[in-house]
Amino acid sequence: MAEANMEFFVSPEDPPSKRAILRAAFTLFVRDGYDSTSIREIGKLAGYSNPALFKFFDSKEDLGLYLFECCYERYVDIFETSIRDGRSFDKNFSDTVDRICEVLGEGPGTLLFVQDQLRHFWPHVSDRVRKRSILREVGRLVEQGISEKAIGEDANVKILVAAFIGFVVQFARMYYFGEFKGGIDVWKDQLRAVSQRLLVG
Repeated sequence: MAEANMEFFVSPEDPPSKRAILRAAFTLFVRDGYDSTSIREIGKLAGYSNPALFKFFDSKEDLGLYLFECCYERYVDIFETSIRDGRSFDKNFSDTVDRICEVLGEGPGTLLFVQDQLRHFWPHVSDRVRKRSILREVGRLVEQGISEKAIGEDANVKILVAAFIGFVVQFARMYYFGEFKGGIDVWKDQLRAVSQRLLVG
């Protein structure tokens, strides 16, 4: 499945060669895996030689880390902008699902790249990125649901966080590889219903 709009990891100030390299690397990292992708393959897909890549990044590792941090922050943005103090659990949950669908509509590769490469890149991320936690934000949502009695008080927060994130990522994977046909709006109501059953029961 082609990524619809991945412009969040390129800048208008970036030269065309850098933009092409970033897009090519992201496409290959998601489709074929980071470890299985070579510098040569990135250059070939981007339409530039290997030296062009090294003009902007010291190594494939530096390129991968840059993309990982961009994707991670895009991913955590979903929850930080949806789960707000002073609003009900139902409203925060609804907005979270809407934002997940928005990012899936842009392209499910963002979520896949983060989840597939988290173990590899997380030890090397910047302090800025390290301070932002997807697990913490989803945990806040679950804890709010428990405090408002929308979720049973005996629920295990970590289990529900794992179930919710696991479901979203697996859907993103299947959607990326064409298991779910049509735009994300076709599946939005079912995503909401299943997510609600996972959290609320």
